[in-house]
Amino acid sequence: MKFNYKIFSFILLTLVIEIACHNKYTKEANQEAKKQKKNKAKDDIEPIDMRPISLKHLDRPFRMAKLNLLWSKAVLRLSESKLKSIFSDLKLHDKEEITWKHLRAEGKDKDGTMEAKLRKKLLIIMENYDLLDQAEDLSDSDKVKRWKPLNEANDKHINKSLFKDKKLNKLWEKAERAGFTQEELLALKEEFGHHQDKIDQYYSLLHNVKGNPEDYENNAVEDSLDKFNKIEVQEESEKEPNKDYIDKVNLLRERHKEIKDGFDHLHLLSAKGPASKEFVEPKVQGLWKIAIESNFTPSELHSLKTELLHYENRLLKLRHIQVEHALHEEKYKEKEKMGIAGGKTDKASLMAENIKKHARKVEKIHLDLESRILNRHVEL
Repeated sequence: MKFNYKIFSFILLTLVIEIACHNKYTKEANQEAKKQKKNKAKDDIEPIDMRPISLKHLDRPFRMAKLNLLWSKAVLRLSESKLKSIFSDLKLHDKEEITWKHLRAEGKDKDGTMEAKLRKKLLIIMENYDLLDQAEDLSDSDKVKRWKPLNEANDKHINKSLFKDKKLNKLWEKAERAGFTQEELLALKEEFGHHQDKIDQYYSLLHNVKGNPEDYENNAVEDSLDKFNKIEVQEESEKEPNKDYIDKVNLLRERHKEIKDGFDHLHLLSAKGPASKEFVEPKVQGLWKIAIESNFTPSELHSLKTELLHYENRLLKLRHIQVEHALHEEKYKEKEKMGIAGGKTDKASLMAENIKKHARKVEKIHLDLESRILNRHVEL
């Protein structure tokens, strides 16, 4: 009997394919695939490192835009040791400027005495680090506005004629800076326009239910549903509620939820821009980038973003303590070189211990967030 090699080859190939397909869908294969996906996502996150680091990577670490602009210049011109020093000075000045802003809002410092002192103080800082030539840029509002802190939009610089809703305008301003192409921006703008139409319809319905709504004057849709609870109280107080009125109120609740969900969707789309930045620290931004590509719901993402902001604040505080300690160490070494007596102080030891304690807390938070985000990313 003559052996048919063609038939044998065909049978062998079929068996190989079946085995491969079977392996592809086994529990072990799925676990291995998830492990590879998790490792790939983990590679996208900057590895956690709590040691004293270069400050050059910090983008807009201050709350005052003009200080962020000055910092961007300092990063290009100053040595690492001087950067640590100016970072510490600007951090302190930033707090003083914020305090002054609150006082001015309360109607204090009417004569401008405190404002003048702060301006003089900033000029002294600039002079100490040979940055006085940047004074003109810091007085230019058009240049300063580009350096607003992340997650903050200044109403004065928003194109209010683009969309009627204030929150929508703030989000659009972020989208414009997110690195989208012109075609992508046009498509995104169209979605923003549809969302504004829904807001207009909502206000029209709200006007029918409540007359002249207060929210219209504020020009922004609230996230809270408290105002509808007031309507419920009104319903309960009436012996025989009007059915047409109740139907409109229920429709109002539905439309409000649609608007909130729609806004969350637009926020997620805007955050996916290649140049989108929500956080100062690269490692926090890395976690956020993976989170928005995972299967979190909009409300879960909102909650997660709040957690990441708290984590970033702790991380920035750690950086600040590390800088203070490094400056203290440098002063000690200079004294040693000059032969000045005096060993390390108790303050230096306490600072070092505080850094270790803070670093452990920060690392624990990071690992918890990273684990939760990667687990949800793998589930996709």
